[in-house]
Amino acid sequence: METYLLDFVLLAGGFVLLAKGADWLVCGSARIARMWGVSALIVGLTVVAWGTSAPEVVVSTIASVEGKPGMAMGNVLGSNIANLGLVLGACALVLPRVMEKAPEIRESFWLMASLGVLWWTVTDLTIDRTDGILLLLTFLAYNLQLFFTARRGVKEEEPEEGESKHPWRDVIIGSIAVAAGAKLVVMGAESIAESFGVSDRVIGLTVVAIGTSLPELAAGLGAAIKGESEVSLGNVVGSNVFNVLAVIGIAALIAPFEGDMPGLADELRHARDKDFLIVAGFHFAALLLPRVGGPRFGRWKGFVFLAAYIWYAWQSF
Repeated sequence: METYLLDFVLLAGGFVLLAKGADWLVCGSARIARMWGVSALIVGLTVVAWGTSAPEVVVSTIASVEGKPGMAMGNVLGSNIANLGLVLGACALVLPRVMEKAPEIRESFWLMASLGVLWWTVTDLTIDRTDGILLLLTFLAYNLQLFFTARRGVKEEEPEEGESKHPWRDVIIGSIAVAAGAKLVVMGAESIAESFGVSDRVIGLTVVAIGTSLPELAAGLGAAIKGESEVSLGNVVGSNVFNVLAVIGIAALIAPFEGDMPGLADELRHARDKDFLIVAGFHFAALLLPRVGGPRFGRWKGFVFLAAYIWYAWQSF
């Protein structure tokens, strides 16, 4: 009983940190966009996406070091599904216009290409350091492309009344808060899940993935509430590219997915043959569904994403 109580205290504390950290992160990033004359979408794709993806880096790297490849890979793939089904769906319910505009061709390309590169590295049922370097070089190319297309040539703007004059401080503090909050949530949720005898892969795909996607959910909902629809969309797309390329790339450099890891071949085979298809399906839905019906039915589209995610999570168990 005391163990369960501690787990729920960790969950509650994590939610508080996530909520406050997301507010700082969104406000700071929106201010940076105005300061630099950069679109809110670009800031969502970079600053917000990197900050909210910090938990995935920590969790997947630790899982890989501890010899749990199923949890490391499941965390990344599950987080990508949660980002689209849970985060994007919830944001669309709050702010329907999140679904009014589909990702542009450039963002769509990177969303699918990043998944394709990761799938290719998994085909031999290992992810060695060479694969990790390939993933990180692809991530570098993605960010260089963003850098060269980010500027709009707009002059720096002064802070609006009541707006923070130190946006980078807000972004850093917000990122730390969401990472810490996500860690607390994962600790509590993982302990509860393990008490029911759930496997590492399922925990990674569901409980841990939801926990590490809570920063994206908090930041996305915070942006939606403030009317920053492009930040919500950019956060989801940027986080998914970051998860696939940077998170697994960093984990593979530190602790390669090879050798005598328990159950390595089975875990990566399941990811390659099944989990990747589910992720790809959610990715295609994110690219196609906003184009259906034009700017109408935003909340219904969000409901479709949420319903699909709930069904997926239920089937996983």
